[in-house]
Amino acid sequence: MNGWIIYNGALRIKKNEILVKKLKEDGKLVGMDLKLIKNNEILPVYNQKGQLGLEGLTSIKKPDFVIFWDKDIYLAKHLELMGYQVFNSSDSIKYCDNKALMHLKLGNKSIRIPKTIVSPFVYQDQNLTEIYYKKCFEYLGSPIILKESYGSFGMQVYKIESFNELKKKINALQNKQFIMQEAITSSFGRDIRVNIIGNRIIGAMERNSTEDFRANITLGGKATPWHLNHEEREVALKAHMALGLDFSGVDLLLDANNRPLLCEVNSNVNFLSFEKATGLDYGKKLLEYIKGKIR
Repeated sequence: MNGWIIYNGALRIKKNEILVKKLKEDGKLVGMDLKLIKNNEILPVYNQKGQLGLEGLTSIKKPDFVIFWDKDIYLAKHLELMGYQVFNSSDSIKYCDNKALMHLKLGNKSIRIPKTIVSPFVYQDQNLTEIYYKKCFEYLGSPIILKESYGSFGMQVYKIESFNELKKKINALQNKQFIMQEAITSSFGRDIRVNIIGNRIIGAMERNSTEDFRANITLGGKATPWHLNHEEREVALKAHMALGLDFSGVDLLLDANNRPLLCEVNSNVNFLSFEKATGLDYGKKLLEYIKGKIR
């Protein structure tokens, strides 16, 4: 059985390459020949006969499946339309990648989420009113957590303390879409990452940071194993299944009563920290799941 692992060729984050190389090695343990392919090595083409095709990979054998470790949803969709089986699907990646779309997709699913406002559509020169800023604070309280709709590793998430700071940040974003959420202060510097394959929870870890309100490992957070209670499992699984994912990393916050709230869902989960913290082999389990789906 052979497959492709497609990943971002322009993302200069070393652990991303370490992860896909580790996954390739895991493939040998389950009888898979996996090829590492950067998204910028492929030319998705539409020829004069009106047919979709690929250029640049003529010497590489057609795969039985594609593991899509990227957020290039147009390439993922292109592969699906050509008949390739892609994990995760382009639609699942789309909803996870855009925080505004994710919250809309999860609406009316009875999943506990912090109070959220999706930004209005504006052109490059922001024209939001003073009344708008005031209403945001009235609904969400202070501070406000502002998240760009597109962002990874916690790097496009901001804690906004004041009216003027909110106005300044929104103006600086220009025409970027964003969401705003109430601050779950009881979970500042702390969250729970739940790793899921299929409809089965593989395990969870708690991430803690003493330096930042964001608990991301990339920003200095530390991970330890976490035993999920029933409600935490329910929230994580419900979000994962609602987004149609084959595998994911679901981030939970804990409120003042220690009850879980959904923070976000990741379609390209960095499982290396999870494996190190828990001793569980997430990569191998993922490949075994895919092997079963292909059969």
